[in-house]
Amino acid sequence: MSHRMTRREFLATSALAGAGLALSRTPLSTAAETPLAVKVSGAGVPGDLSAAVKAALDPLGGIGAFVKKGQTVMLKPNMGFPTPPSQRATTSPELVKAVARLVLEAGAKRVTVIDNPVRRPEACLELVGIKQACEPLGVKTFLPTSEKLFMEKDIPRGVVLKKTDVFREALEVDVHIALPIAKSHMATGYSGTLKGMMGLILDRESFHSRFDINQAIADLNTLLRANLVILDGLSVMTTDGPAGPGELVTCNAIVAGTDPVTVDALGVKLAPLYGRNVKPTQVKHLLAAEKLGLGAISPPAGRILEVTL
Repeated sequence: MSHRMTRREFLATSALAGAGLALSRTPLSTAAETPLAVKVSGAGVPGDLSAAVKAALDPLGGIGAFVKKGQTVMLKPNMGFPTPPSQRATTSPELVKAVARLVLEAGAKRVTVIDNPVRRPEACLELVGIKQACEPLGVKTFLPTSEKLFMEKDIPRGVVLKKTDVFREALEVDVHIALPIAKSHMATGYSGTLKGMMGLILDRESFHSRFDINQAIADLNTLLRANLVILDGLSVMTTDGPAGPGELVTCNAIVAGTDPVTVDALGVKLAPLYGRNVKPTQVKHLLAAEKLGLGAISPPAGRILEVTL
């Protein structure tokens, strides 16, 4: 269950918080209880998503709850395919830029945008638009492809995936902020936060050929967990994912949170996938992740906040 907050209510509570007063999020069990996820609707302001990102993060404590002065930060969007932003196979450059700006304002020492692309890294850098959006901020975009940049890690809690090679910097940064995009996927039905972690490993092919991909995704997420997730739901590719082109549905939404399963459950419900309304409980890697204790598909009442701009 979720509590809906209008823009007027959001601005009013933000003003109270700024004055040092307690921010109430009725019907949460206590005023101090932070939401697991915040869904912001009406986020599609062309060219600037700063207000939407701020609206999503403020109920979570703001960017300062996640990034401290002097820390190193990795932003992990989806940059897997050499396609333009309009195709919606990759994360919105404007969303990444808005988050990068906030992270820098919080005092981060170094901010890097990182993803291991599925296809043609150089073409991804040129076409996706994230590199160009972040360069003016002094934020570098890096697509690791050399095996030397990865290190083998055991996955003690893995059911089918017992070890994998992980991008070394993902394990060394102070803060990991995931910036996935919600979309359809031919192999898993839905792709978002949990599926997006495959962009930090070297060998994705084994997920498709050797393992139950849904269980392997859940296993990987026992090793790799972002401190914060901000899911791009501005418009959703509802067919022919992950690369497209496919049918697009405009949602004008972003979802932020600390529970990747809850965030993805909200992402699944943004738009029909392959012509049908999919329930989060029908997405197998979400079920597997919940079983491993990685989060809640249906959290307790009040732990999801909805804000309309």
